[in-house]
Amino acid sequence: MNESRFDLTYDNEPGRVIRGRVSCDEGSRDLQPWILCLHGFKGFMDWGFFPLLARGFNESGIACVRFNTSGSGVGEDLVDFSDLPAFEKDTYSRQLEDVARVRQAISDGELGPLDPDRGMLIGHSRGGGVAVLHAAEYAYRGLVTWAAIDDVVRFDEATTQGWREAGFLDIPNARTGQNMRLGTDVIDDVEQNLEKLDILKAATRITIPSLIIHGATDDVVSMECSERISKAIPDSEIQIIEGTDHTFGAVHPLIEIPASLGMVLSCTLGHAVKCLDLPIG
Repeated sequence: MNESRFDLTYDNEPGRVIRGRVSCDEGSRDLQPWILCLHGFKGFMDWGFFPLLARGFNESGIACVRFNTSGSGVGEDLVDFSDLPAFEKDTYSRQLEDVARVRQAISDGELGPLDPDRGMLIGHSRGGGVAVLHAAEYAYRGLVTWAAIDDVVRFDEATTQGWREAGFLDIPNARTGQNMRLGTDVIDDVEQNLEKLDILKAATRITIPSLIIHGATDDVVSMECSERISKAIPDSEIQIIEGTDHTFGAVHPLIEIPASLGMVLSCTLGHAVKCLDLPIG
């Protein structure tokens, strides 16, 4: 497996950086099919199962593009949440801008020998909802969501009111022990762009083969969210994995592969091989 780093910036916003990796079959000289991976809230491109997922795709002849959104909070070392000011001003619209920026870099050949016409999307949790929104506007061969949200309104009215009054909301990160502060930009973004950010409405416009996966015992994002997404996307397939949670048993760092995660990986890779017209076996 050959892996390379990339940084993408914005001319109109100095300091805003998308940091990512492209992994692919180093022996291939042809343009490769690829899959674009979107992490979730308080997630990042090297969290838990993402490196394993990239290896699985590469072994199936699929390049993998994964990245930290510019508002992920993860800094230059790609590991620590050392850029909390970026996290504080993150919004769904900024995440969608980041995905579109990476997609354009692929189309322009900036990220290596990737076939612009043979791409797929996968997103976990919040990244799954963003993937649905993005897939409704851009051309892809297929879509996979893992434990996806179906609504950008994630907090109740009382919490939102207190958030506005304080000017911020602190989100504890149990793994790192940090308080990760959100400003009010994300509330404003949701209120001002509710139609554009309507995940279920966007889902009705998706026509590509879509696989929707969720853990039956997910206590972070209810499996009913994936059921609604699957119902909204015409002819989509849904897989409810019994006895597993929001991350399918995975933790960070990933030491062992839980059986439930192995099942999710197998279903995902099988779907990708079919969507990208690759030989089976």
